[in-house]
Amino acid sequence: MQYKPSTVAALIGGVISVSFAAIFIRMSTAPPLIISFYRMFFATVLILTYSTFRSEVFSELKKLTRKDFILLLLAGFFLAVHFGFWVTSLSHTSVASSVVLVTTQPIFIVLIESVFLGKKPSKNFLIGLSIAAVGSFLIGFGDFHGSEFALIGDVLALLGAAMAAGYFLIGGEVRSRIKVVPYILTVYGFSSIFLLLFTTAAGIPLFNYSAYNFSLFLLLAIVPTLLGHTAFNWLLSEVKASMVGVTILGEPIGSSILAIIFFDEFPSYWVISGGLFVLLSIFFLWRQELLEGKI
Repeated sequence: MQYKPSTVAALIGGVISVSFAAIFIRMSTAPPLIISFYRMFFATVLILTYSTFRSEVFSELKKLTRKDFILLLLAGFFLAVHFGFWVTSLSHTSVASSVVLVTTQPIFIVLIESVFLGKKPSKNFLIGLSIAAVGSFLIGFGDFHGSEFALIGDVLALLGAAMAAGYFLIGGEVRSRIKVVPYILTVYGFSSIFLLLFTTAAGIPLFNYSAYNFSLFLLLAIVPTLLGHTAFNWLLSEVKASMVGVTILGEPIGSSILAIIFFDEFPSYWVISGGLFVLLSIFFLWRQELLEGKI
């Protein structure tokens, strides 16, 4: 199958954009919750500004039922906790380890569906899960021998992946009924509120940060959030969802290359070998879902 130039550009641009997330986060000297809050806050403000010129966005929001509103609230909560865990993980472990482990979210999605939604895992799922488990073990084993501090980061990245899975599962039901812009406006807005509450509860100041940090917050909102995730959302109307999912697997590769360029941070052999297992498992599961006609 041949894709239009615009589709190929969106595929490549989306991967490059989201790959910068870990780099901007590592560059910032602000606390993880502050980074997460301003990323979502600035993204929400930019989307809201755009929406003022598009009346249909607010028309879509008026159609939301009480159930939709509650689901979007929960989706925003899971997204906020996801960023809290993942951004914090980058302060403990390498960019490569963190990004590889946080991309295990498709595994958690299927796992949650099987445990809580009564969808029994297939033989192929168990095979894919086993491959992912081997990869995660290799990364964790290597980091444990290198630093107990790094192992904590690995666990936080995995928790971030689990929270992202909850976000996608809960928000996906509403996403099928409303368009992309009103959906992300609402979810990002709720996520900002929760992150603000988390930050306030932790007693972290909101404004004592340099212009350098605020520029990174804005870049996080624009590049990986609005450009990257918007590209993937747009692609859903151009290619199969499975292809979009496989494309996102390029993020760990992109982030690792950028980490070498910006931080001279080369992934260890444990991370490289474990990362290959994790990416192989997710690719295997997406391929099986496609072959079985589920996506």
